[in-house]
Amino acid sequence: MKQKIFHTSFIILILSSFLIKPAMVYSQQIQNVDKAFKEARELAFEGNRKEARKLARAILEISPDYHDVRILIARTHSWDGNYSIARPELAYVLDKNPNYKDAYSALLDVEIWDEKYETALFVAEKVTKLYPADTILLLKKANVYSKLGQYERSLSTLDQAETLNPGNPEVRSMMKSIKISRLKNTVSISYNRDWFDQIFDPWNTGFVQYSSPTRFGTIIGRLGFADRFGSSGFHPEVDFYPSIAEGVYGYVNFGYSNSFLFPEFRSGAELFFRLPRSFEASAGFRFLNFSSGSVTILTGNLTKYWKNWMFTARPYVTPGSVGISRSINFITRRYLTNADNYLSLRGGFGFSPEERRFQDVSGDVFFVKSWFIGAEAEKTVSYNLIVFGALTFTRQELTFDPGNFNSSFGLNTGFRIKI
Repeated sequence: MKQKIFHTSFIILILSSFLIKPAMVYSQQIQNVDKAFKEARELAFEGNRKEARKLARAILEISPDYHDVRILIARTHSWDGNYSIARPELAYVLDKNPNYKDAYSALLDVEIWDEKYETALFVAEKVTKLYPADTILLLKKANVYSKLGQYERSLSTLDQAETLNPGNPEVRSMMKSIKISRLKNTVSISYNRDWFDQIFDPWNTGFVQYSSPTRFGTIIGRLGFADRFGSSGFHPEVDFYPSIAEGVYGYVNFGYSNSFLFPEFRSGAELFFRLPRSFEASAGFRFLNFSSGSVTILTGNLTKYWKNWMFTARPYVTPGSVGISRSINFITRRYLTNADNYLSLRGGFGFSPEERRFQDVSGDVFFVKSWFIGAEAEKTVSYNLIVFGALTFTRQELTFDPGNFNSSFGLNTGFRIKI
C-alpha cells in the first residue's frame, strides 16, 4: 500500500513539473533582475512572447513594482491582440506611478490598435500635457487625430513635432500621408487615340470626370468626347457606387447623348459581393439604346486577390435577333506600393460596353468577331497627382464587311488629381 502511494505521489510530482507554469523555476534561477529583464525583452522581440511573459512574471515575483517588466508583459499581450489583458497591467503601473511616460505610451498603442480612438485621444492629450516635447508621443497623438478625421489638428500637432525635431523623417512621412488622406475628391482627364490599318482615319476619344465620396457611396460625373467619322460629340453620364451592407456594394449608371457617335441612352446596374478567401463576384446588366435599336448586355465578374496581385474575368452575354454574342475580358494586375500604383495586362474576345471607344452607331458592333490585348500602368508622381497610360492592339471584324478584319493600335494617357 505504501509503495502504491509512493508511486502515485511520484507520478503527480512528475506531472506537476510539466503542468505548472515555470515562473517559480525561473524565479529561483534569476540572479539579476535587470539581466533577466533584458533576456525577456530579447525573447519578446524574437517572437517568443509566451516565454518572455513567463520570465517576466518570475521577475515580478522578486520585484513586483519593476514597472518596465509589467509594461513588457502588456506590450506582448497587445502584440497578440489581447488588449483587454494588456490594459490592467498598464493600469497597475499608472496607479503606482501616475506620470510614467512609457506606460502611457504603451496604453496609447493599445487603444489605437484596438481602434478605441476616443479613448486614445483622452490618453494622448493627457500624456502630451505631461511631456509636451516628446516627438514620439506627438506622432501618436497626430495619428489619433487623423483616425478621427480631425486632419487640421493632426497637422497642427505634426507642426509642433517638426518644430521640436526639424527634419524628422517620421514626422515628414506622416504629414504626407495625412495630406493624401484628406483628399477625398478626384478630377480625371483621359485621352485616347486609335490608328487603323485600313478604311478609317484616326479616332480621338476622351473624358473628363469628377469623383466624390458621400455617406451613401461614391458618385462619379463624366463627360465623354469623341471625334471620328468626321464628326464630334459629347456624352455625359453618372456612375454611383452605393454601399449596401457589409461586404456588399452596388453600381448604377445613367448616360445620354444627342450625338450619333454615342448611344442615345445607356444605363446599367450591378451588385458586388466580397467573398471568403479574397474573392469578389458580381452580377448585373448594361443597356444601350442606339438610333437603330437597343441591346441589353448581361455581365458580372469573378475577381481573386492574392498578395499584391489581382486576377479578374468579366464575361458579357448579349442576346439579339441574329443570335447571342459572347465576349470576355481578362485582367492581371500587379500592385506595386498601393492601389494607385500598378502594372496590368489586359486581353479579351469580343466587345464590352465599358470600352466606350469601340461603340458604333448601332448595337451591331457587339456581334462581330474581335480580340484585343494590351498593357496599362498607373503611378503616383506626387502626393496628389497620379498619371496613367495604356497601349492596346485590336483585331476587329468590320460590321459592314463580314469576314474582313481591321487592325488598330490604341494609345491612352491621362492623369488624376486628388483635391
